Amino acid sequence: MTDEKKTAWVINPHDKLFRDIYSDKENARSLLSHRLPDKVLKLVNLNTLEISKDSFVL
Repeated sequence: MTDEKKTAWVINPHDKLFRDIYSDKENARSLLSHRLPDKVLKLVNLNTLEISKDSFVL
């Protein structure tokens, strides 16, 4: 299998679950607002959150 094909699918079912749930803006916003420290939340605007279809985890 080529490296390109390996990255096209998720091996770990937990990764797939995370991707499916947090591909929704409201779910992602909720996670970040409840888990990021206050110091970080003051620096970001969760209302401008954008979902990226690309993967940054190799």
